[in-house]
Amino acid sequence: MNRATPALVIGFGGAGAALLGLAWDVSIHSTFPSLAAHESPFDVLSPAHDLIAIGILVAASSAAWTIAREVSTRLGLAAVAVIVISVGWIGDASLTVPALPTGTSEQRAAAKALWQQTETATERYRTLAAAKTDGYIAYNSVGQRLVHYVNPSYMQDGRVLDPSHVESLLYENTLKGWVLVAAMYSQEDPNSAPPDVAGDLTPWHRHDDLCFTRSGAVVGGAPGCPPGSATYFTPWMLHVWFVSNRYGRFAADLDSWSELAIELFG
Repeated sequence: MNRATPALVIGFGGAGAALLGLAWDVSIHSTFPSLAAHESPFDVLSPAHDLIAIGILVAASSAAWTIAREVSTRLGLAAVAVIVISVGWIGDASLTVPALPTGTSEQRAAAKALWQQTETATERYRTLAAAKTDGYIAYNSVGQRLVHYVNPSYMQDGRVLDPSHVESLLYENTLKGWVLVAAMYSQEDPNSAPPDVAGDLTPWHRHDDLCFTRSGAVVGGAPGCPPGSATYFTPWMLHVWFVSNRYGRFAADLDSWSELAIELFG
């Protein structure tokens, strides 16, 4: 057997794993098209992404070993350096805490007050059953890890930023069951500007890349909207996270490492 044969087998195994991971990911997105609008490029909670990353790493490492053995030790070390730099870059980028706005003392006080009022008002919804009893229904697929539960009666009740009438609750499907991770306020009129609570500390966000049916169901993401669906601006929304989030207490998204910790430990 040629001494390069084991490396070739391992390299093919890595490439094959990456292809399987890609096929798996495509299958997942075909089933849940709206994931594309919220999924980060490096999602440690996605087994398909993990398979792709591990496969690429195995294939690249095998190729570097083969280059060092069969071509040149110097070139092999250069190949290893590329792998190490790439892995280090990914790790640094995914773990670095982004620079967050500090705001004025008044803004910090306003943001803290909104967070505390919201956390206190939604304490009774720590169990999903209580939220369902009060009229919250799943908005996106329950098969996803992070599920929005919306209370339709609060969506058009004329109340804005009312902690006792939070429009949406976000639950994470963890190994220990459903965990309340955030509340979300929503404007009623998509054409109206949201109220300024605490400047950049409380950033409202909205979407224009989700595909909606006439009934309001999310069925995909632009530009590949299914027939009969279309995109339009959603009302402005504001998350209030009750769990640790490197992006901030009111960020539009939950960082993947915090989500992983919640997924494993609740």
